[in-house]
Amino acid sequence: MFSAFPLTSIVSAYAGAKARQLRRDAMLFGFVCLMALMATAALFAAFALYVAETYGLMNGLLAAAGLAIVLALFAVAIRSLLRRRSRRRMGVAMARNASTLAVTSASSLIAQNKTSAIIAGLVIGAVVGSMVRSGRD
Repeated sequence: MFSAFPLTSIVSAYAGAKARQLRRDAMLFGFVCLMALMATAALFAAFALYVAETYGLMNGLLAAAGLAIVLALFAVAIRSLLRRRSRRRMGVAMARNASTLAVTSASSLIAQNKTSAIIAGLVIGAVVGSMVRSGRD
């Protein structure tokens, strides 16, 4: 049973190719992470050995551990800064979307109920004007 337009076969071929690409990218990313981990471990070991030759084994190990803690705290600080910036951007975007939605819905309500919108505007204007006048006394 063949359809006139083989859309499903085109979509499934594209999805299969995309899945293979994602699998290859994930394997490459895993390999890069493993190499970075090995390089970092070698650098920490070299640092520990250098300090151990100069100041002793215990001081070398403690210096490497201290360096790891300092670098981890630095990474956490950068992550929190980026997260705070991301949340601020998300809040601005949400406020922009909410104000756009409010203006759109208000304009559609005004377009649908012109008479009631004009009356509501006059009432609000009168209330605000009386509040302003009463504040001057």
